[in-house]
Amino acid sequence: MRRLGYALLALILFIPLKSVAFSASDIATPDGEIAFGNSWLRAMRGQLNERLDPFCIDLLETWLTRLRNQYPLSNIPLTGLCLESHQFNAFAVPGGIIGVNRGVFSDLASEAEIMAVLSHELAHLSQRHHYRQLKNSEKFSMGTLATLAGLLAAVSTQQEQVAQSLIIGGQAAIKSQALAYSRDFETEADRIGLEALNHTGYDPSAMQRVMNILAKKETKIGQNLIFLRTHPLSLERVSDLESRLRQLIERERFTPVMTDIDFQLFRCVQTEGIEAPFRVTNPDPCTQVQQILSKYRSKNYSQAYEDFKNLPDAAQNSLTGQDLMISIAIKAGHIKRAIEGIEYLSLLFPSWITPVIARIDLAVATNQTKLPKEFRDIATKRPMRLDLWLALNRFAKHTKQQHLLFEARGWNALLHGKIEAAQRQLTQAIEHWPKALERKPLKRLRAAIKIAETA
Repeated sequence: MRRLGYALLALILFIPLKSVAFSASDIATPDGEIAFGNSWLRAMRGQLNERLDPFCIDLLETWLTRLRNQYPLSNIPLTGLCLESHQFNAFAVPGGIIGVNRGVFSDLASEAEIMAVLSHELAHLSQRHHYRQLKNSEKFSMGTLATLAGLLAAVSTQQEQVAQSLIIGGQAAIKSQALAYSRDFETEADRIGLEALNHTGYDPSAMQRVMNILAKKETKIGQNLIFLRTHPLSLERVSDLESRLRQLIERERFTPVMTDIDFQLFRCVQTEGIEAPFRVTNPDPCTQVQQILSKYRSKNYSQAYEDFKNLPDAAQNSLTGQDLMISIAIKAGHIKRAIEGIEYLSLLFPSWITPVIARIDLAVATNQTKLPKEFRDIATKRPMRLDLWLALNRFAKHTKQQHLLFEARGWNALLHGKIEAAQRQLTQAIEHWPKALERKPLKRLRAAIKIAETA
């Protein structure tokens, strides 16, 4: 009965992808991988349990961008997904999609260690290990692509028992683990990831520290951790990494994206509510931050703002500190301070979406009816960022602007794979669109729907 239950759930996981028409030759090309990844994300978005935190997503994509020049990724874009699960897991989906659970931050205590995990995942993508693993099996067909899609769905939605069952079933069906990488591919990803980490200016020994953490987890909980099932450890793999580290010529160290204080603060935010040991020497700042978050979530904004001001200056002035301050200051009515923080982040990272969304929330808080001009610029470049359209939805509801509400709902539906619903929302947006406004936003939504219809 358990196996039947797994089979039924596996079938449910495959249903959203039944209409995705991909062939082996399609997924073998960069454009095919992008199409597969986009279709997979639209189909699975409702089950991913995303942490739609603009700062987390911007930071993850900034880390990925730092690494990408070390890999032959062609024109494949990199999409970061911050996920709510408490489990230690990170995964890659063909098409440049990288997912990271917030549980990862319970165990990894430095930016270099996070970069080690990301460099390993990017190595799998750049070497097309998903495709090569399937191609090496005796039968490569739509069935194996369905197996891959279902496995990715189970892993990314943290349905670990299902994923393990599917991995085992995949071996029986195609005589190859469709998602669990082979020893050779794991070793290759370690080697390429290690070189990329070193060339990007991070301490390459961070990869060994991550492997040691995973080895301890494997000893403690066996193979129940899905990350270990999809990235199996072996003595040969550990030995190979140690050997390469001894021979590695270390490159010049570069400034990380975050200071150590900043990264620890970020960990405190990401691990809120997770009962897990921290590899930190001083837990006091984390306790303070999580108390501030608790007051913020209970809508005690003024006290949260006063408590924030009691944090050390280095914490307040960090990237994470500025992001926290902006959110709290907007709610507490400290508008000038919020604007200063928004401008600071915009200056440091012009491509980030965090400041744009903050400006929208600031407009709502100050009862402005004009949409911040930065929104259209970034929405044109990054229309696949779901958090952008959720922010527009908040703004449209508050200002009672129906045309914007239908536009936001149209993108939301589209990004969740609900193409007919997206078309209906587009029709409503067209009917309510003011004659004085340019209609480019409508044309972009219509074009995106047509692409999704033909994918």
